Amino acid sequence: MNESRDPHLLLWIQSCRCLIAAGLCVAICSAGLIASANNKPPAVIVPEKINPNTAPIASLIRLPGIGKIRAMDIIDWRTAHGPFESAASLEPIRGIGPKTIETLSPWLTFE
Repeated sequence: MNESRDPHLLLWIQSCRCLIAAGLCVAICSAGLIASANNKPPAVIVPEKINPNTAPIASLIRLPGIGKIRAMDIIDWRTAHGPFESAASLEPIRGIGPKTIETLSPWLTFE
C-alpha cells in the first residue's frame, strides 16, 4: 500500500496542518492582545541628580555617556582645579563636548 496516497493518512496530515495553523493564529492573536494590554505609556523618568563635585566614581559612572575612565577624569579634574560651577564647566575634560554636556545637564546638580 502506498502511504502517500492513503486517504486516511492524507486526512490526518491535513488535520495536523490545520491544528498547527490554528494554534499559531491563537498564539499570534494572544501575543497581540498581551502586547496591546502592556502598551502603557512609559513612566516619566526623573533624573537622579548627581553632584560632580562630591560624587564618588560609582555615582559618576551612572551618568549617561560617562564610563569609568571619564569618571576618573572628572575626579582628577576637580581635585586639580577645584569644584565645577555648571555643566558647561565639565567641557575641558577630554571626551566631554557640547552634546555630552546637553545630555548630562538634567542629571547634574551643583549645590
